[in-house]
Amino acid sequence: MSFEPLVIPSEQRNEPEGWRTNSRELGIRGEELAVKRLRDWGWRILGRNWQSGYGEIDIIAFDPTADASVVSLVEVKTRLAGTADEQMPELAVDERRRERYSNAARIFLQANDWARAVRFDVIAITVTDDGVAHLHLVKGAFEVDQ
Repeated sequence: MSFEPLVIPSEQRNEPEGWRTNSRELGIRGEELAVKRLRDWGWRILGRNWQSGYGEIDIIAFDPTADASVVSLVEVKTRLAGTADEQMPELAVDERRRERYSNAARIFLQANDWARAVRFDVIAITVTDDGVAHLHLVKGAFEVDQ
């Protein structure tokens, strides 16, 4: 699946050097772009930045193309073009992180008294120096025991 790039408005851009030194800000911007694009695709955003002792779930949403009983937990990974880890940001979701997301998902479902299936998705964003963000959605990026 390929998607057209999303341009970061000029008033939201930093100089490339600023992007490189502030990974938290880059992550926040990436999540904002991901939410915007998911809404453009018709997804219903249920929550954002849900915290548990195991970590954070970036986006909780319903995918209009999926079964209504499935909730998508979306991890957003944003990288700058030209950096060592830019090639495939989704690869940052390693085994350790998958375990943490699995535990966070269990707590989220229990806290909300939901008996739903969970799908773990990843949105990988690569931002070029000219402020263009290329998004890649990986539905069902990984599975864990529930």
